[in-house]
Amino acid sequence: MVILASATYIIYNYRMKLQEAQKINNEYKSYYEAQILGTELVSIMNRTQDVNTKNEVEKDSEGLYIDNEDDSIKMYLKLKYKDDYSTIEIEKILDDGIENFIKSYSTASFKCTEITYHEKTGNVKALTFTETDD
Repeated sequence: MVILASATYIIYNYRMKLQEAQKINNEYKSYYEAQILGTELVSIMNRTQDVNTKNEVEKDSEGLYIDNEDDSIKMYLKLKYKDDYSTIEIEKILDDGIENFIKSYSTASFKCTEITYHEKTGNVKALTFTETDD
């Protein structure tokens, strides 16, 4: 009876974790190629930080999330700088204070131009949002 209860509990937890991962994947997939404003991007950055915190993803000495090849999510922003783009990790924006980003980019347009997935689990691994002229 104890073995059956333990097996049921393990299977239940596995399915719940799988269901949560699919929910997160679907949420991020909905942003791919969609045009969003900087205010919505702030929500996505906060959501990504929450997911990484919940999954206990470690950070390196610079405060950047370390890829754990399972359920970590990296997020990059390509911001226009003169005639080119500068790529920045969201951790740097969040650590410096989101208020400055909101002041500068709240009405700017962004598009998710790239999503990659962890090979082992199929979970979202990284997202890249690019500032657009639209």
